[in-house]
Order: sequence, then C-alpha cells, then structure tokens
Amino acid sequence: MKAESGIVLGIELSSRQGSLALLKDGTLLAEKTWIGENVRHNVLFQTLETLLGGVGVSYSDISLYAVGRGPGSFSGMRMAFAVAQALALPVKTEVRAVSSGAALALAAAREGAEQIIVVGDARRGQVWYGLFNAGRNVCPELDQEWRLVPYKEVAVQEETLVVSSDADRLRDYIPQLTLSLFPLARDVAALALKQTVPEPLEPLYLHPPVFVEPKFS
Repeated sequence: MKAESGIVLGIELSSRQGSLALLKDGTLLAEKTWIGENVRHNVLFQTLETLLGGVGVSYSDISLYAVGRGPGSFSGMRMAFAVAQALALPVKTEVRAVSSGAALALAAAREGAEQIIVVGDARRGQVWYGLFNAGRNVCPELDQEWRLVPYKEVAVQEETLVVSSDADRLRDYIPQLTLSLFPLARDVAALALKQTVPEPLEPLYLHPPVFVEPKFS
C-alpha cells in the first residue's frame, strides 16, 4: 500500500482507554474512545460497527489495519491482534504492528518535547519505560531498548518529558512524571503509514514467562 493513501483502521487496546480510528489518505476520518479495564469482544465490535457506520465505510474499503502492540495490557493487546487479523483474513488485507509507546511519544512530541520517556506500571513493584528522541522528526524514535526495572530506577535527565497512561498510580514513585496521556489509535494508524521497518506482529510483553507448577491431587 502506498503511504498516506487509502483507509487505515487503527486499533489501540494496550491501556485502560481503548480507541479505534479511521484515517483516510492520512487524515483522521473518525474516532471512538472508551474507558474500560476489561474490554469484551462484543463491546469492541459494537463500537467498531458504530465507527464504520457513522462514516459509511465497510470492511472491504479498509486497505490497512494498524495495531498497537504495547507495552501495556497483555489481554488488550492480544485482543487487538486477534480482531485485526480476523478482519484482515477474508481479503488478505495488510496488518502492521506499531509500538503503543511510540504512539504515546508522538502525542507528547506535539507538546513540544524532544526527549520523552514513556513509562507504564508493570505491577509487581516494577515499571517499564522507553526513551524516545523526537527532535525535529515528527515520528519519535526509540533511543534505548525498553527496560523493566523497579520503580525508583527510572533515570530521568533534565529537559526530558515523562509521560504515562498510568500517571495516577506512578506519580508517587516518579516525581518527574508530569504528563498523563493515553496512546491513541489515530497515532498508531499514522505511525503505521510512515513505517519503513515492520515491527513483529505480536504483543510487546516485557515480563518474562511465569511458570506455575501444576497441582496434582
């Protein structure tokens, strides 16, 4: 698909705010957001039908699906991938994965920030974070690999903006956290159009696998 052309459906479910967005020729056509920790398939599909119906778009009109791959809610990310791949299957529409952290950094870059740390609550006494460099580039680039560390080990340099969709839970641990934002499907879709190197079509999950020893009766 040629960049900046066609209709793109963005799906972002990595945080407690879910969102769907349609871009046409790179411009926002329609958008829906909602708050809900546990999104069920019926809620997602009802919202999707309302989004498409409101602007007269059918699934056959969609030329690209863009999915936020996290870091974030593993169940939300898995649902987003499952839905996008299922919808894309009948006519083999392309699916692209986009870092939800990059989408969040893109929103922060619009506030004028150049150095941006995106941080999220990984629970278990830890946070995940990534450092992005926006500079004059509209598309923020990950400057360091994502890290999973204890709360107090997030290193913040001067003139670095810290942003999180978990700000209400993390401000007590990271005083520099000043901006509360959620990743948006519109930014996931926009970044997918500008993508030159494809990201893996799987959730970005930073916790190592947890082995639960089976119980025997």
